[in-house]
Amino acid sequence: MLGNMRLRNEQAGDWQGSDSLTHAARYDTIASILRKFGADMSVLDVGCGEATLRARLPKNTRYVGIERSGAAVRIALKRTDSIDIIHTTAESFDSRGERFESIVFNEMLYYADDPIGLLKKYAFLLREGGVILCSIYQKPGTNSLRSRLLHYLDRRRPISNVHCEKMVHAFMTNEAWPILEDQVVAIPGHVSLWWHIWLTQPPNKIVD
Repeated sequence: MLGNMRLRNEQAGDWQGSDSLTHAARYDTIASILRKFGADMSVLDVGCGEATLRARLPKNTRYVGIERSGAAVRIALKRTDSIDIIHTTAESFDSRGERFESIVFNEMLYYADDPIGLLKKYAFLLREGGVILCSIYQKPGTNSLRSRLLHYLDRRRPISNVHCEKMVHAFMTNEAWPILEDQVVAIPGHVSLWWHIWLTQPPNKIVD
């Protein structure tokens, strides 16, 4: 188990640079969607990295970030006015009863052993009327049978991002999670790479 956690921490990456121009279009799109819910909304950013999203949200936003990379957490705490950047995994996070208007999975679901299980878990952390936003990087040709088999034979290997997107969409369709927004954001300088961003709402959170 310890070996698995070390490998996953390496996959998480003690990375920097999520606020580069390459990623700016994705963060701008995510922030634009979230801002529709008002300046005083609450956001749970699952896999927040360096908390790059925080700077694009209104100052009144209640922002909580979860990140498993220790280096990214240290950077996030230095650059934000929020102390609510928590060094933990998405699977281990305990909200201690807090609920949120929006929960963001920004390029992290395909690193999880069980993406669908995470969506189900975090749906319970939404307030009434709350929404979930997902972004999944798309690269044609990465949904091979070989990559899927390798993941299921060795859970330390991250799932294919394209396979993850197909799983998530199938789950939302089967469980009647409506898609409120569906956007494709091109990755600068790459004609065949993009981010797929969509907003959904668990049925039990829909307000008539």
